[in-house]
Amino acid sequence: MKLAFATTFNGQDIAKWSGTPFHMAQAFLQQGATVEYIGQLKKRLPPFFKIKQFWKQLACAQRDSPRFNIIAAKYYSEQVSKQLESLTVDAIIAPQINPVAYLNSKKPLILWTDGLYSSLVGFYPGFSSHSASTIEQGNIITRECLSRCRLALFSSDWAARTALEIYGTDKEKVKVVPFGANLQIQNTLNDIRTMLASRSRKTVKLLFLGKHWDRKGGDIVFRVTQALHAMGQPVELHFVGCLPPPGMAIPDFIHCYGFISKRTPEGIAQITKLLRESHFLFVPSRAEAYGIVFCEANAYGLPCLTSFVGGISTVVKDHINGMTFALDANPQVFCDYIIHLMQHYTQYEELALSAFHEFETRLNWQVAIKEVSRLIQEL
Repeated sequence: MKLAFATTFNGQDIAKWSGTPFHMAQAFLQQGATVEYIGQLKKRLPPFFKIKQFWKQLACAQRDSPRFNIIAAKYYSEQVSKQLESLTVDAIIAPQINPVAYLNSKKPLILWTDGLYSSLVGFYPGFSSHSASTIEQGNIITRECLSRCRLALFSSDWAARTALEIYGTDKEKVKVVPFGANLQIQNTLNDIRTMLASRSRKTVKLLFLGKHWDRKGGDIVFRVTQALHAMGQPVELHFVGCLPPPGMAIPDFIHCYGFISKRTPEGIAQITKLLRESHFLFVPSRAEAYGIVFCEANAYGLPCLTSFVGGISTVVKDHINGMTFALDANPQVFCDYIIHLMQHYTQYEELALSAFHEFETRLNWQVAIKEVSRLIQEL
């Protein structure tokens, strides 16, 4: 199968979009497909866009987003169309709407993404101040893309429902195919059993991996960890990705690492060590379209403690590979769940093995690509 892989940026850059496009394309390559990258597209905006953007921000505290602009989207699609002229491909894959929203091609267009514009407005902090013009254009661009797709694939049921209920997309082309883990992982069941045997049965080790303190629920993680300690439960929190607000007191059982890069062998080794030794990944996000980090945790037999928002419930299934909680859940609710599993360690081990099973059967790129390849071949 010969595929064109269309992004606005360089799809071969592992740093873009948490590495998801990179690993998606690599998985196609690993399963024998030929991938032609189309990316690094130039941006074209309307005349005086930046002046109008500045004025609207100043006068109305609203933002005109260049990302959701019809002129920019049309220019992206023109560039993709031009590059396609010199390529022979069977289909076009796009993890973004922007580069293909106005693409007219005889070859099947497949969108495979984690969220649509209307579900992100008012949900993600960066979408909270969009102007009326941006909201209108964002929805128009999304509809244009969905109308041109032969397949509209989404990583979660939440995103798929948006396509069906908000944009009225033909249900025959809407499918849910979860993303995989953005790490090169080759763990076996025996490896997981070895990890479980080495994990402490006394001190519960919690791991937070996230770049955004508020959106990822860093404050919730701190409160729960401190509550566990106050209840007499030995606990360690390893906090990776961001740092607490300045001036916040950090007790000695909380270890803050800041950002650790997955682009270096040293960074990967450090994150892998934390995944192997921890009991739970604890990321109670306030907004999350999907959550690749949950897939990565499951790959190490690490159950996930998180929140029931956005697309998370497609990844984390209660009592199967973790537990989802209400955003307003009292810290005691988290504590009771964690302490129960530590006191009934056999149940914890069963949950950890079940989490790894979810990774092996559902939450890895190889499984995902096989399903997408099958859907493409059926077109």
